[in-house]
Amino acid sequence: MLFAATVLLGLAAAPPQGPSVKELFDRQLSQLRETQQSDGSYGSRLDTAYMVVALTLCPRAYREDDGPFISHAVRWLLQYKPAFEDPGGDAVTALALLCADGERYRPTLTRLAEGAGLSVSVLQTLAAGGQAALPDGLSTQVLRELPLPKAGQSAKAILEALGPEAGIAVRLAAVATAGIAYRAQSKPSGEKIDGRQVYERGIDYLLSQKGKSGLWEVYGKPEPGISALCARALLGSQRQAVQQQAIPVLDFLRGLQKDSGAIYDGHLPVYVTSVAVMALAAGGREQDQEAIAKAAQYLATVQTDEGEGYSEADKFYGGIGYGNDLRPDLSNLQYAMQALKDAGREADDPAFQRALVFLQRVQNRSESNPEVFQDADKERPVRAGNDGGAVYYPGNSPAGTILLADGSSVARSYGSMTYALLKCYVFAGLERSDPRVQAAVDWIQRHWTLEVNPGFDTLRDPRAGFQGLYYYYLSLAEALDAAGVERIQVPHGESHDWRLELLAKLAAEQQQDGSWVNQEASRWWEGNPVLCTAYALAALQVAGR
Repeated sequence: MLFAATVLLGLAAAPPQGPSVKELFDRQLSQLRETQQSDGSYGSRLDTAYMVVALTLCPRAYREDDGPFISHAVRWLLQYKPAFEDPGGDAVTALALLCADGERYRPTLTRLAEGAGLSVSVLQTLAAGGQAALPDGLSTQVLRELPLPKAGQSAKAILEALGPEAGIAVRLAAVATAGIAYRAQSKPSGEKIDGRQVYERGIDYLLSQKGKSGLWEVYGKPEPGISALCARALLGSQRQAVQQQAIPVLDFLRGLQKDSGAIYDGHLPVYVTSVAVMALAAGGREQDQEAIAKAAQYLATVQTDEGEGYSEADKFYGGIGYGNDLRPDLSNLQYAMQALKDAGREADDPAFQRALVFLQRVQNRSESNPEVFQDADKERPVRAGNDGGAVYYPGNSPAGTILLADGSSVARSYGSMTYALLKCYVFAGLERSDPRVQAAVDWIQRHWTLEVNPGFDTLRDPRAGFQGLYYYYLSLAEALDAAGVERIQVPHGESHDWRLELLAKLAAEQQQDGSWVNQEASRWWEGNPVLCTAYALAALQVAGR
């Protein structure tokens, strides 16, 4: 068990002084974005390549499907034909293409790199923030133009040194250099921490937040959903006395069960029933098995299917919503499917198989999702893109839309829903070799980050990517664990051990009182430290398997 050992801490836990490195990158990149030309470039070939390097290596790890600010720049670089020998431009362009998608652009970037006297492996080391041994005989132009940070130079120091008088070219070179420095400083430092200690500190915080009722409360009233999440966390403690403190919550949840099988107290019946099943199943008590089975049957019953007059031709067939509305979504569906899985349902269960129809419709993969959707409050029809990621419900994404040339639009894929999609595909029995699963994994590899919930246009709204961050961490852990993915291979070739990196990230973000809280975006209740702590502890449990 990973919790019984130690993990590597990648980031210092000390509070930042002044603007964070993410904020400094956001500030520079949002301003530089406004300098993009109509042809997609950012001026010269070198400037455009620097911008692509900065966008891909910054904390938000932008990719081409994030928008034209990067996709058009990459396209321009691919089409550019220099009128004279340009080894420096060749080298930086090769680096930019490697960072954008090293596998897709391998022939072009290899030709450019070799023409500049470099190997692809050297560029991969640079993109990963490593100290690459540059070959002898490189031209002075290549040495001058490669965005190489000085030894020990931090990304924050590079960006803070940019004064208001700095020109566009100087700033572009600096943000590219800062991108490489950021990747270097993001590597695990080697400092060891005890993952179990991090977990138990979080447990102690949760215990300190119980209300007079002995449960977790909102406005002085026991909140069953949050209490269920907290109880599940307590059951993961190594301390038997702590585990026993989950028992009153399990009894409380079972006492809330309705004749329908639902477990809730006034609102969010699907969500609360789902997390209640997860907690009761984790408790493993014989007396709870009947309640678990009834709750699972309720979740299967509220699925939109033939029982409500739906057919597979209907947009929302196979989905599950909040339980008191008529619009299913992937977030509620993934919670319900997790609960059904914990209740013992197998992949061939009819509820899982019906869900496949809905799951295909939330994936941006036109081969399996050829339909066009039109919401009543949207001006334009929405069709599937082809990045392999997922959205909230068919044709709708909180991350926004991308306008296409034909007047239609594509709902933007984003991180938490793409991980939810992957997990649900696995629960429904799809193999790793299935093209739908492969497309989701490819999106995850292209957008790997623990800094934000990727997919939102954070150059327009720097806070957007922080929305649902701790929900994202939990979805990420559950999906990758379920799919048997142990390492993430990013476009420029670097391989990430997601379990170690997630443990290190959560250890670094833990507050002094043992809690976690989303200090950047309180949407979806993530300004509540009890909820964020419960999410973080659940993610730690999964990552520690």
